[in-house]
Amino acid sequence: MSPIQEYGDAGLLVTPEGDDETRWAAAQALGEALSDDPPEGFVDVVASFRHVFVSFDPVVTDHAAVTAAVHERLHRPRPLREPRTFTVPVVYGGEWGPDLGDVARLLGMAAEEVVALHTREAWLLRFVGSPVAAPFVELADVPAAIPRVPSPRVRLAAGSVGLSGRQSMVYPVASPGGWRIVGRTPLRLFDTADPDLVPYRPGDLVRFRAVEESEWDDLAGRPARPDEPS
Repeated sequence: MSPIQEYGDAGLLVTPEGDDETRWAAAQALGEALSDDPPEGFVDVVASFRHVFVSFDPVVTDHAAVTAAVHERLHRPRPLREPRTFTVPVVYGGEWGPDLGDVARLLGMAAEEVVALHTREAWLLRFVGSPVAAPFVELADVPAAIPRVPSPRVRLAAGSVGLSGRQSMVYPVASPGGWRIVGRTPLRLFDTADPDLVPYRPGDLVRFRAVEESEWDDLAGRPARPDEPS
């Protein structure tokens, strides 16, 4: 099977070859290459863990031309980029993290142990997805996959920090969601006035830091920025 397949009248689905880590790295590199150097008729690209979806304008171009452009970018040398670390303060439990107790029971831990696990080391940012600018991060040694809530909530507050499977994510805007919410961050994760819009990229690291509720007002609205080199 070809790694590049037609997907509807104006799209391609790309499935890089190799093991999971190789496929993830290739998917993210292709997404960046298409965004930085878009071919004629390019509309958008969505790069996930193991696949890339490319959409184009069928009035301007066609499957064959975009396939050729994707194939060329798949085989470009991948520039090495030093990962940056983003520290995200989180108020855990209570009204800020209503599912913390449930996650603790599912993992056979105390709530304090779940917080310690969540904050112990940096999580790898796998991709940026929906809702807008949401960082999806992964930690290899989460002891068990965490199921989503039985009924998704209609509205989660902006900054809600969730767990599902062996991943964590932050909801940057108020939105529906089905992840287990263990806390909330006061940071502003994206800025429509900033040309980059989203400061973090796949391959960066996210370190969660527990803070007290009393610190919320001092931190509220601060933009997410990479840590200063030590």
